[in-house]
Amino acid sequence: MKLERANTSEAVAAYVLGRLFSGELKSGQRLDLDAIAEELGVSRVPVREGLIQLERDGLVERAHYKRAFVSDFDDATVREAFELYGMLSALTNRRVARRRDPAVLEALGKLDESLAGCDDPDEFEALAREFRRVVNVAGAGNHLRALLRTFSGLVPVAARFAIDDSLMDERSALHAEYLALRDRSPADAGAAALAHIRLTADNAIAALHRRGVFPAVTQSNVTQSDAAQSDIDQSDANQSDIEQSDFDQGNITQSDVNRGDVNQSDGWDDVAEVVEGSDR
Repeated sequence: MKLERANTSEAVAAYVLGRLFSGELKSGQRLDLDAIAEELGVSRVPVREGLIQLERDGLVERAHYKRAFVSDFDDATVREAFELYGMLSALTNRRVARRRDPAVLEALGKLDESLAGCDDPDEFEALAREFRRVVNVAGAGNHLRALLRTFSGLVPVAARFAIDDSLMDERSALHAEYLALRDRSPADAGAAALAHIRLTADNAIAALHRRGVFPAVTQSNVTQSDAAQSDIDQSDANQSDIEQSDFDQGNITQSDVNRGDVNQSDGWDDVAEVVEGSDR
């Protein structure tokens, strides 16, 4: 396999991510830098640089200059990445809703219309990324945009699993974000972003279990502590975390979050509190 991307370190990171999300690489497994370099037809330098990118995502541990290992890769790893990304995305949503820029809202409206009629996963992914890019450019300063760019590995790759398996959920969640932004409600826009990104995390994790990348969830390995950590409980499943009718109608508001319709157990309640506190 030879790399075709101009940025070979990013291509190396994408290659390792592909093996990780296919289940070929497991937690604790050693990464042979020389073997990766030979496989991809590159020197060790871009391999090291690519692994540094994955180290920032918490996916790789470099114990020594020549030794690297796959970090813990499980539900908690994916969920934490989305919690952090959700916090930053909620912040940009709140800012865009507050600034009320007609040009930005017009651009988002056109993207919302395109997303409504899109059933192709590749096209949908491109439109969804453009929606997020428009919001981030409009709502984030240089520092915040730089932080958002660090979420270029685990989050988009995992999100693609959610798109492939739950495209209708993703469409409804993005539409709910657009409605909150259009209505110029910072609290609702932030809540909609958190609700959407949590939904994406839950759907991605479920897909990884279904495909055997993560162990299958059985009655014997889902203990009470597992349920508390992974939010895998029957009440969440019955509620679907955010009811489909709420997505369809765009009724994901701050009152919904306070009332509990948008379940925020584990880190999500902390994320919501941080985002709300940013306005004080």
